[in-house]
Amino acid sequence: MEGFATKVSESNDCDAAQIRKSSSSTVSRMYVEGYDTSLCGYDLFVAMKEQFGSCGKVLHVYIPGYARNSILNRFALIYLRGEDAEEKASKLNGSCMGGHTLVVEPYPFHADHLDHKFAPTRDADNEQSHLVSIEGYDTALPLDYVKSTLCNVLSRYTPLPVRRVMICELEKGVLCRAALVTVYGINVIERLLHLRGVIGMEDIELAGVSPPDPERGCTIDIRPKLPETSPPRTWVPHADPGLPKPPCLSHLLPHPWESGGGFFWNPETGVKFEIPASASTSRYAPEDLDPTLPKPWKGLVDNSSGYVYFWNTETGVTQWKRPSSETNVT
Repeated sequence: MEGFATKVSESNDCDAAQIRKSSSSTVSRMYVEGYDTSLCGYDLFVAMKEQFGSCGKVLHVYIPGYARNSILNRFALIYLRGEDAEEKASKLNGSCMGGHTLVVEPYPFHADHLDHKFAPTRDADNEQSHLVSIEGYDTALPLDYVKSTLCNVLSRYTPLPVRRVMICELEKGVLCRAALVTVYGINVIERLLHLRGVIGMEDIELAGVSPPDPERGCTIDIRPKLPETSPPRTWVPHADPGLPKPPCLSHLLPHPWESGGGFFWNPETGVKFEIPASASTSRYAPEDLDPTLPKPWKGLVDNSSGYVYFWNTETGVTQWKRPSSETNVT
């Protein structure tokens, strides 16, 4: 039987031999069992990231046959990037995680002795969608160039051409450092773990795979907390279609959170949350909400988030931070 998710077809134009050769020095794949299968998928990801975080960067935790609100499979694969990650992770064999003793062993990409365990769910797992983060490109490059180049490069690793790459432009001429792409299947993820760039974008790499979404009963739900740069959320019943849109929400997110493609995204943990669909209009904030607001500023409410932002009616500038009386925007 073909090695699990490691044989790369000729149609994908990837050199399987080079992938295997490079895997031991860049990305390590480890087999893990013995954890608490009553956890939700998100909690298992968080627990595994904490358990193996000292071994290298946790890129992905693959739970065969994963389905929301169901008992987890008793074994999983964890993918680590870092020097000697395999050796370090192997030392966690017999360690305790949440009161359970783990069995940890290397499962190199060229190995196939455990393929029979993954075979029953392999076809279904290869139909599951995943949001992956790609980093390493120059954030000063033109947005359209980065998108088109990434589409071309990533298409070498996927059965179907990649048509859409999501990148948020933080400000004119500056891109966020993580591009988001939806891919399908563990096979594709394993190929992308050995992503090789092209001239001008040699350092691109897969930085992480989004974990399962938190479920009811999950003990951990870490969402980005926006700083108090504006008054508390205020909902106003009326809207004005002629008001300017709010500035990019990324400026409010704490490090390392970013936004783009309709998601809040933490590139260090892989956690993602969908941003509510943006409304087409904004609202005037009540005049008594901030009577000391200096002129010519007006308080507006972003319909999609409920947060107040500020509009200079003379310059057209919008910002989240409350302007002071000395604020002079040019």
